[in-house]
Amino acid sequence: MFMIVAGIGVIPSAMAAPGPQRGTGTWIDPAQAADIDLDGFVGDADFVLFSFQYDVMECSSAAMPDDCSADLNHDGNVDDADFAIFVREYNRALAVFS
Repeated sequence: MFMIVAGIGVIPSAMAAPGPQRGTGTWIDPAQAADIDLDGFVGDADFVLFSFQYDVMECSSAAMPDDCSADLNHDGNVDDADFAIFVREYNRALAVFS
């Protein structure tokens, strides 16, 4: 399965929800992008960081951390689309530890 992503073209569905690698513009796996605190695990600490950035929403806002790391789909906003990616990866981590 393939998906068309604006500005990128057609990409495999496995990469359908990539995220930026901390402002480099290099696309990385969603699980890695959802690991906002970079501890190797998508967990509660990542959710706290995501929630703060979700409340701010726009990456260009002065209140947003410099790297806007919760913008998992790299569209300039931390919104519901990013939340859907985050929840999927968070749930995947929970399944591993259940």
